[in-house]
Amino acid sequence: MNINRLPFLMSAFIVLAVMLGVTSWLSTNALTPLRQITVTSTPAMPPVLPNSWIIIDLPPDASQLEYGAEVYRLVCKACHGDKGQGLTDDWRAQWAPQDQNCWQSKCHALNHPPDGFYMPVSPAVVGPPLIIFETALDLYNYIHRSMPWHDPGSMTEKESWSVTAYILKINNVDPGLELNVDTAAKILLHVNPIQPTSQSPAVMETDQDATPHTSQDESTGNISPFWIIAIVATITLIFIGVFLLKRQSTQ
Repeated sequence: MNINRLPFLMSAFIVLAVMLGVTSWLSTNALTPLRQITVTSTPAMPPVLPNSWIIIDLPPDASQLEYGAEVYRLVCKACHGDKGQGLTDDWRAQWAPQDQNCWQSKCHALNHPPDGFYMPVSPAVVGPPLIIFETALDLYNYIHRSMPWHDPGSMTEKESWSVTAYILKINNVDPGLELNVDTAAKILLHVNPIQPTSQSPAVMETDQDATPHTSQDESTGNISPFWIIAIVATITLIFIGVFLLKRQSTQ
């Protein structure tokens, strides 16, 4: 092998190795999309709890909506806002200064204490987020199965039905005198007057995992990072080759 070709071959090998490493890192196959919420009308329900950890001090004749308002205040309000607006900056600004940064280290960040939990950005429960559920029964099933975030499935059926009725009420949807399996199945949310005005990051998405995952560049028609790196690497190799050929011809 001509010794003058060694620098070119070594350079080409390094460039190709870097290109393959970077492209494999940027490959859409290497990205794992977040598991999206799937709304089903018949999910597996958690077992009925004999006692509740939620202490509600209401008279025995309190209505379902009154009971639900208390459940929301005690369980949901901190994360989803006093008006269902979600964990917004304005809502957190009403807290004590030392509590306003929920995601600070040793609080609800990824390095939370052993007895704590990591808290994601909490979405609103009024407006567009509600219409991802087909019926009020779907909404109840999701709440009863998945909420509260730190202890999913820990609310009793009464608490889940009551807070579901309350959330419907603050969305201007009449839950009726008593929300239950039969009445909730008849309340259609996807045809409710609540309509999204724009694509909000707070809106939870329905299950779309069956469709192939595509990168933003592929969906918008822009040049993929793979091709940008390939073009740059090719141009670099050409310049190295031309440089070495000129150097060899002058020797």
